[in-house]
Amino acid sequence: DDVVSMADSTITVDDIEGELFKIERIRDILVRRESELRYMMDDIQLCKEITRLKKELHKLVSIPDKDKSNEDRQKEEELLHQIHKLVETRDFLVDDVEFERLREKEEDKEMAEFLKSSLPRNMKKA
Repeated sequence: DDVVSMADSTITVDDIEGELFKIERIRDILVRRESELRYMMDDIQLCKEITRLKKELHKLVSIPDKDKSNEDRQKEEELLHQIHKLVETRDFLVDDVEFERLREKEEDKEMAEFLKSSLPRNMKKA
């Protein structure tokens, strides 16, 4: 009884643990959201670059073959190659996002099962 605590005397250990649990869940949600936003930014940048390269390619393709220089043909090939690489990169990004969503869904399922089995009834309501 003569131990002095920083905690308010009306707060129980269960209350503190519950609050910490809520904070952890919020942190997890924020980390997930940050990851989603990073994927979105990467996707936007890739799409912008693909669009830019396609416009440049379209200009070259619109030149009649007889009027194209070797440099123009070489640039066309280079642009096609760059576009192809960016599309592949974007495909990998989309696959990563899908994998991440499935992993998060599985984590959520495991957390829900844990909550059902582990936490006291008053914590479940909170």
